[in-house]
Amino acid sequence: MTDKEVCRYLELVDRRLFILIHSGIDWKPDYTPELEAVDRELAGLKEMVNREHEKRKICGMQVAQQG
Repeated sequence: MTDKEVCRYLELVDRRLFILIHSGIDWKPDYTPELEAVDRELAGLKEMVNREHEKRKICGMQVAQQG
């Protein structure tokens, strides 16, 4: 995952949380399509995040076996 992809992922998570935390009873219909778009993009990036976690897990296991 590139630095740019990591930053984008964090920006999307931040935006999603901001909307959910600050909207409360003032929910506006405009939030729904934005949240759906954020969720779609996060889903794509989440696959990359999972692959990175797997890489680190495998590297960690290899180091443990060598040690």
